[in-house]
Amino acid sequence: MNAVTGWAAALCTAAIGCTALHMLAPKGGLGKLFKLLTAAFFLCCMVSPLLELKNISALSLEVLPEEISAQALQERVNAQFERQVTAALEHTARQTLEKYSIEPAKVDVNMDMDENGGIYITKIILYLDKQNAGGAIAAKQAMEQRLGVEVDIAVLEE
Repeated sequence: MNAVTGWAAALCTAAIGCTALHMLAPKGGLGKLFKLLTAAFFLCCMVSPLLELKNISALSLEVLPEEISAQALQERVNAQFERQVTAALEHTARQTLEKYSIEPAKVDVNMDMDENGGIYITKIILYLDKQNAGGAIAAKQAMEQRLGVEVDIAVLEE
């Protein structure tokens, strides 16, 4: 932080000096060149911290925490992908069952992932409350027809 404040102080000093020299410079041909040189000097002062970036060492993967390993990242990506697929299937289930005036209380999706990242949906479980239990057969058939996957119905006892 001291380096930043030092750079800012030097920049302010250079700005004051360049402004004073601009005011003292003549209006003619040599004055224009002098103003150009002071502007270039000020820009160099402003950009000088960027020249220090070349001294930053390259990022070493050995110094990264172990929790950022490839396996951990892959597991996080898979978990996020499963959540997205579950949310999309829940939305589809709610849209499909809305036509039959059935509101599922909960939708669970059983799925597996292969080594290539493909998702296989093995089963969908629809949880219905007591007032929607009468439409369980219609819900099962509609969901199986729409998704082409085995659907189980469970009635919640409240």
